[in-house]
Amino acid sequence: MQHLSMLTQAIGKASNFQSKLTLALEYICELTAWDYGEVWIPCSQDILELSPAWYRSTCRGSTYTHALEQFRLCSEEFILSPGIGLPGRVWSAQQSEWIYDVSTQSEKYFLRNYIAKAFGIKTGLGVPIFVNHQQIAVVALFSLSARPEDEQLIITIETMLRQVSALL
Repeated sequence: MQHLSMLTQAIGKASNFQSKLTLALEYICELTAWDYGEVWIPCSQDILELSPAWYRSTCRGSTYTHALEQFRLCSEEFILSPGIGLPGRVWSAQQSEWIYDVSTQSEKYFLRNYIAKAFGIKTGLGVPIFVNHQQIAVVALFSLSARPEDEQLIITIETMLRQVSALL
């Protein structure tokens, strides 16, 4: 896994937690073909806040780039509790979750479904990040196309995040 080695080196050189997360997010999204990624970090026991985000700036043209930018801006307004929304459910369950098409889910299940519909967001994947067996964050990845669940891809991303978490 040469890619993982390159990621490890880059993260090792990053100066702080936020920049390490941002580098990891960008690398994982590009390597595994996700259009948008974000990290949710607990700011208390009852609240998850949106932290770093990354999206393809050349994703199928400027219209798509604008849509991803807008999805990010709208998402900044959300603060999630454990168990609520994709990141909240992943946080509570401490396991990954794949949603084929977030835009077709009820607002109770995927809080940002109206935003997803408006900006063309389809598949979502939430993955927990652990450091020393303690969950520290949730990565949420999104695609502009509906993708069937891919267990091998989930395992690959979980493996990458385990490797990265050792450096955080």
